[in-house]
Amino acid sequence: MNLDRPITTPDARGRHRRRRRWLVGLTATAAAAATTAATFGAYVLSHAGNEPLPAGAHAVQVYTVDDAISTVVPATDRPGTIGRFIGMCDADSYYIEVNGTGLCAVLNGSLGTVQATGTAAGVELNATEAAKVRDLVKRADGDGPDPATRVLLGYDDGWAGLVQVADLYGTTPVTGTAVG
Repeated sequence: MNLDRPITTPDARGRHRRRRRWLVGLTATAAAAATTAATFGAYVLSHAGNEPLPAGAHAVQVYTVDDAISTVVPATDRPGTIGRFIGMCDADSYYIEVNGTGLCAVLNGSLGTVQATGTAAGVELNATEAAKVRDLVKRADGDGPDPATRVLLGYDDGWAGLVQVADLYGTTPVTGTAVG
């Protein structure tokens, strides 16, 4: 061991290697964070919320509205920033407008997917698809004390429409109210 040797700083090459490792690590962390944000953002921010289903047939997801804990909100009192950007009242309820009335809807589902048709009057389920929705709702309700009374149909870019569960028990097509 040479104790008489002068203390020197590491050479420039060593500093460069450490700096490069640090920058690579920082870049990888930033890329991972950006990917996560883009993935989360692509799902949440692309959801248009209160937009009617475009014309034609579309696959829609079936959700029941939990009426016991959903709340009516005057349309003039829309939720704050979160509601404007991603259509939510809070962490577990979605803001929707139906016939000029706002609702912070707590949803159960998605229970499954069915085919719906966007029309000028709202969303339409043919008799076969209405029966599928009815069966999905019955299966989800089970023997619960508060059976669902409304179904919200969602699609990739927004909410398709709101359907009354009672309307699903006929043998004719069902038209739901447009959301928006």
